[in-house]
Amino acid sequence: MEKLIVVVDVQRDFFDPSGSLYVKGSEVLPEKIARFAGDYDACIFTLDWHPANHCSFASMGGIWPSHCVAYTQGAGLADEFAPLLALPHTHLFFKGTQPDKEQYGAFEKLEDGPVYELLTEAEEIDVCGIAGDYCVKESCANVLKIARNAKVSLLADCICSIDGGEALEAFAAAQGVAVKR
Repeated sequence: MEKLIVVVDVQRDFFDPSGSLYVKGSEVLPEKIARFAGDYDACIFTLDWHPANHCSFASMGGIWPSHCVAYTQGAGLADEFAPLLALPHTHLFFKGTQPDKEQYGAFEKLEDGPVYELLTEAEEIDVCGIAGDYCVKESCANVLKIARNAKVSLLADCICSIDGGEALEAFAAAQGVAVKR
């Protein structure tokens, strides 16, 4: 396989202005990403998929409002992704499913399975999504550890960050990750 795209957490609670953890400017991402994601050899969508009592929620002592609770509308992907989800080369990868564990990076303990194989076999991997300073950055760090032989890039025009992009830019510079604009 040549090219893979990893779409991190482009879910309603993050991209919809009425979402519980809306990231400014991200409402344009579903349409932008859907336009070209089908051109890749494979696509992985990561999803925050939290139980209602997740440790990251303010109601449980965490720092975030309740968001992306499993099986709720806020945890859903954009309608624009429906055609992509029907393709055989598209995979969903759920994270943050344990109530007592915060998980920003999608692939931190991934050691086997179809998604692991995709990551290890790809020659090029492009990463995009929400939020650049948390889940995109950490998921990209995970990809770098797994896909040691791939050229990993960040798709800057398809990433929105809470901090405006500073943390992700510093990470990319420190790790030597290409940033495509």
